[in-house]
Amino acid sequence: IGGKNRYETAALISRANFQRTVPVAYVASGYDFPDALAGAPAAGRQDGPMLLTEPGRVPEATLDELRRLQPQRIVVLGAQGTVSDTVARTLGGLTTAPVTRLGGKNRYETSVTVSADVFDPGSPTAYIASGHDFPDALSGAPASAAQGGPLLLTEPTVVPDSVLAELRRLRPGQIVVLGGSGTVSQRVLEQLQSLRWQ
Repeated sequence: IGGKNRYETAALISRANFQRTVPVAYVASGYDFPDALAGAPAAGRQDGPMLLTEPGRVPEATLDELRRLQPQRIVVLGAQGTVSDTVARTLGGLTTAPVTRLGGKNRYETSVTVSADVFDPGSPTAYIASGHDFPDALSGAPASAAQGGPLLLTEPTVVPDSVLAELRRLRPGQIVVLGGSGTVSQRVLEQLQSLRWQ
C-alpha cells in the first residue's frame, strides 16, 4: 500500500482497513513522528485510523479520506505549533462533534495527554520508548495497541515527571522498555523498576 507521499499512503492504509462511519479518526503532523506514534495505540484501541496532515493545511488525500470515513469525532494530536488551529477548523467541518486537541508543551506531555484520554488505570501493559528517534516506538506501537496499553515517550537518560505521574495513575501490569541501553539508558530502566503501586 503506497501513495505518492506520506499523506496519500496514510489515507490508503485507512481505506484498506476501515469502513465508513468510524467512531474516531486521529490526525497528526506528517512533518515529525512523536505525536503520531504516541497516538497510534489510542487510535487502534478505539477502532479508528491515524491520518496525517501538514502543519498549516490539510492535504487533499486526508480530506478525501475523512469525507469517506465520516468519523463521529476527530482528534488532533499536538499543540498549535505542530498542527495549527486552521487545520483544526478545517477538520471541524468533517464531523458532527467538536474537534478535540490532545497536546502538551512537548512530545512527552503529549504522549501523556493521549494516554490519559484513552487508557484507564489497571492497563495490562505500558510501553516506553525514546522520544528522540522513531524506530523503536514505531515497532512497538502495534504491540501496545494489541495489548490494550499506551505508548509513552521518554528522554534517553531520564523519565520526564509527567510520564512518571501517568505511570503511577495507570498502574500497569507490566512496563516494557523498547530499545537498547544506548537508546534508553540504564538510569531510565532503574527509574521505572523503582515504581511501586498496590
